[in-house]
Amino acid sequence: MNSIRILALLFFLPYSIMATTVSVGILVSKKLTTVIFSPLSGDYVITADSARIILDNKDLAYLTYSNGKIALKTLKGEIGIYSTIRIESVRESGTFKFKPVIPYGRLRSYDDDLEIRVVQQHLRIINHVNLDKYVAGVVKSEIGITSSLELYKVQAIICRTYSLSNFRKHEEEDYQLCDKVHCQVYAGRCAVTDPETGIMYAGAEKIARAAEITSGIIIVDDNLELVTAAFHSNCGGQTANSEDVWSKFLPYLRSVRDTFCYRGRNARWKRRIPERKWISYLTKSCGLDPASSNFTKNATAFTQGNRARYYAGHSNIPLHKIRKDWKFKSAYFSIYKQYEDLIFSGKGFGHGVGMCQQGAMRMAEYHIDYKKIIHHYYTDVTLIEIGSLKYLLK
Repeated sequence: MNSIRILALLFFLPYSIMATTVSVGILVSKKLTTVIFSPLSGDYVITADSARIILDNKDLAYLTYSNGKIALKTLKGEIGIYSTIRIESVRESGTFKFKPVIPYGRLRSYDDDLEIRVVQQHLRIINHVNLDKYVAGVVKSEIGITSSLELYKVQAIICRTYSLSNFRKHEEEDYQLCDKVHCQVYAGRCAVTDPETGIMYAGAEKIARAAEITSGIIIVDDNLELVTAAFHSNCGGQTANSEDVWSKFLPYLRSVRDTFCYRGRNARWKRRIPERKWISYLTKSCGLDPASSNFTKNATAFTQGNRARYYAGHSNIPLHKIRKDWKFKSAYFSIYKQYEDLIFSGKGFGHGVGMCQQGAMRMAEYHIDYKKIIHHYYTDVTLIEIGSLKYLLK
């Protein structure tokens, strides 16, 4: 890659993409008013307006919303009332426990630092965390700890790419990402031990290692822009084109055959629907004319060999709309008649665009390299280590 293309890449990426820390809004929809912070490893220093308080790992901070400010207590007693509070690890990295009290929530653990602000009569909690630690936490939250190192590498790269391409999603709220589904689920650090139950998760070490091994690696398209790293549970044997689901053509999200997910637990599904109910839907919700010559035939017998975009050739009835209306597991289904009912025989689970998680899982079990897995599901993409870009320009 020559220097012009590298400069182009730096131009297209968000300004903060080279940063190693991400600011994540925690439980932002809960409108917390009282929380507890407790060091898990290492000592912490609390910066409360201009005051500085050392909090060792045997202490805790009790923080409560109070008349537009934050009241701070520790085990030593009441400390004061402040506008903003930042709690930072004394060392390069630390870990801490966080407990929502009002409203009540489960105990969680996080890496690095915490910031507490007041927003509209409640506390806004922001975790300032190393990007790779955040990636590991998301991978554990999104797919769990029962897979292989190669799949964790794939998921880490996808997670990092998605995170950086959405770095400005919450810019107006003064943080970069949140911990909800639309920003990727983030339930805290990738810990070996659950802080509340004490359950051991040995697989968490693999996830952290995968995030470290792939540190800085992202996926870009032919225009050197971050890709939309879409994924789903099971494609049923064939992924979908992006425009078939989101009406937006993306050259790297092309339909591909996938034989690896055939035996996945979400590979097949069936749904029985009364014929009269389906006919009513096609006429009232989709505007089809029941008097047309092919209406009954198309309504009771529909086959998808390859994935289709529209129902029975009707360009006004996208299959993804039917999936949404009927809450089907996928839009990849066929229909056949059985007595007074119609049987919807479906394949896959999810929107079908991008990486098939169960297919990728099977590929990893066959010891297929993480790079090959990514290139199988994303067409004509490039894996780039963003940390090396400035060096290459010297």
